[in-house]
Amino acid sequence: MDRLGWTVGRTFEAYGLRVGMRSNAPEALEQAVARVPPGWQPVPNGEVDFLYSLWWAPPSKRRGQRNYHLLYCGPALLARTLEPAVLYEVLAHHAEQLTAIWARDGLFVHAGVVGWQGGAILLPGRSMSGKTVLVKALVEAGATYYSDEFAVLDREGRG
Repeated sequence: MDRLGWTVGRTFEAYGLRVGMRSNAPEALEQAVARVPPGWQPVPNGEVDFLYSLWWAPPSKRRGQRNYHLLYCGPALLARTLEPAVLYEVLAHHAEQLTAIWARDGLFVHAGVVGWQGGAILLPGRSMSGKTVLVKALVEAGATYYSDEFAVLDREGRG
C-alpha cells in the first residue's frame, strides 16, 4: 500500500494520540480533514500512532468499469465505495471511536453532556438508553449542548 502514490498528508494530535492522514488527491484530503473529531489539532508531520490512507479513485475511462474510493486505517480496509459521502462518514465515525479508545490524556465516557448554570451535567449511558433524547430536552429547556456521544474527563475527573 505504501507504493500507491500518496501525494499529500497531514498529522494531528488529540489527547496524547498522534494520527496521520494521507491521500493521492489534495481535495479528498481537505474534505477528510474537515471531518476530523473535535480536539484534533494539526501538528508537524512525523511519527504517528495510527495512519489513515484515503485512495481517491479517478473517473473510469472504460464504459462499465467502476473505480472505488478506498479508506484504510493501517492495513485494515474500512470502506470501499463509489459514494464520497459514505467514505467521509465512515472516516468521521472511526476517527471518533479511535480517539475515544486510544486517548492517553483523557478518559472518554459514553455520555451526553450539557452546560447548566455555570456547571455541567454528564449523562452516562449505553447506546439507545435515551441520552440523546434527554440532552435534547435539556437544551430545549435552556442548557448548552456539548455532546450526546462522549464526555472527556481529565485525571481529576473534570471535563
